[in-house]
Amino acid sequence: MGTALSRAFAAAGHEVAVWNRTHAKAKAVGGGTVAFENLREAVSGRDLVVVSLSNYAASAELFSSADVASALSGTTLVQLTSGSPADARSGLEWANAHGVDYLDAAILAYPSFVATDYATVFYAGSRAVFDRHHQTLQAIARNSVYVDEKIGSAATLDCAILEAYYGGCLSMLHAAAMCKAEGLDPQLFFAQKASFLGLVSVTADAARDMVARDDFSGDQCSLNTHVAALEHIVRLSRDARISARFPQELLENYRRALGAGLGAQELPAVFRTLTQE
Repeated sequence: MGTALSRAFAAAGHEVAVWNRTHAKAKAVGGGTVAFENLREAVSGRDLVVVSLSNYAASAELFSSADVASALSGTTLVQLTSGSPADARSGLEWANAHGVDYLDAAILAYPSFVATDYATVFYAGSRAVFDRHHQTLQAIARNSVYVDEKIGSAATLDCAILEAYYGGCLSMLHAAAMCKAEGLDPQLFFAQKASFLGLVSVTADAARDMVARDDFSGDQCSLNTHVAALEHIVRLSRDARISARFPQELLENYRRALGAGLGAQELPAVFRTLTQE
């Protein structure tokens, strides 16, 4: 990811200094970038510093050096390392203590998507700081989205989207496994992609309005009916001798909503039980 980001900035005509814990990797970036062995020298005098590391702990370790922290004073630091809202808050606290303007960011893209229409980057922090660097940041993603002043908001939105992605992918793969276990070619399932994605899209649209109104009443399909369908899926999985852990977890969450007296409500009513301890 760091290589893709560096090359995108350089391709947009920016002067780009690159540093990596393994200097050979920094040198291999090429594309008009300049590789530095010393981190302090790499960040000194820069208007914008973009960090993309394995985790926030690695970032904190690098910036704990007094000379590096001093070199960053007065610059803008964009943290593109994946993490949680708590990580973002810690990053802002460090930045404030060292005179550094700070944006916490989350990139929703594979490295090959950087600088294409498929890349999205969410930003959180000072709106003025974001606006000052917006044009430069569009070099890595034209869809550069400012989320909120709350520093953890970009990480929150990123985690929310990724949970929907990972959960959806796992359910999709489990569905294909059910088909295979029952002697049905999984290709027949994948060919119906538009059907299940369409259902998710329609439900997301309905949930958006219901959550906003905190009203989950309707006349389309009650939670009682959805729970009955999930029970069939769990039984199929067990009968076919494949893992039933995922559908069982789904079933338990939906049943919890029934236990809360929401059985006659629409599917998005599960939201209420997920926001309660």
